Amino acid sequence: MDPERTDPQQTALSAFATAVTGDPTNVALDEAALSMSAVLQPGLDVIGWLATIDDIAARCATPTRDGVVAHVCSEMGFVGDRTTYGDWRNSCLDQVIAQHRGIPITLSVLVIEVARRVGVQLAGVGMPAHFLVGDPADPEWFADPFDGGTRLDRAGCRSLLEQLTHRQVPWHDSYLAPTPNRLVIARMLNNLRNAFTQRPDPVRLALVMRLRQAVPELATEPVEAARAQAPLN
Repeated sequence: MDPERTDPQQTALSAFATAVTGDPTNVALDEAALSMSAVLQPGLDVIGWLATIDDIAARCATPTRDGVVAHVCSEMGFVGDRTTYGDWRNSCLDQVIAQHRGIPITLSVLVIEVARRVGVQLAGVGMPAHFLVGDPADPEWFADPFDGGTRLDRAGCRSLLEQLTHRQVPWHDSYLAPTPNRLVIARMLNNLRNAFTQRPDPVRLALVMRLRQAVPELATEPVEAARAQAPLN
């Protein structure tokens, strides 16, 4: 192999590993998510997609938490994908931006990153069965980008969980605690692993397992990871 040539997939893997190191709360969600996408889609223009998020944020006329949610979900028309929910592309931030639809966690990441760009601090809330956006400074403010930015309080979040799980999951107030950014990425990787397991794609599954090895909280699955990564050997 020509040492002068750059392998875009390896470059993306390295960028992802760099993005998820350090303080788990300070991981740059946009860079980590797009680097993850670039591993699955070699040659993806990460810088270009970061600029696209910049542009979405620049169009936000009301730099408040409600203004950001309304801008992304109503004005820009980002919606939940209820038809092809399990498609792996719904876990790729670039694909969600391009298609204006996605699953709760990727739509939430977009809202959080647009908010950050206009000076509003929002956080991911990793409630079981459904990902939300919360305000770390207000324990009664939550938004559901998957459902058009629906505003929820704590009681509304509990009701939503009961509805989604048919009351099979006992409620804990801890479900509404802010999720550290690195654990948001870990949950996105869980979704990708499930997607490539349910609709077999051995090569992409192997790449996901390699990405998981770069996340400290997920790096303790050596046997499963080794088996899954066999197609890359």
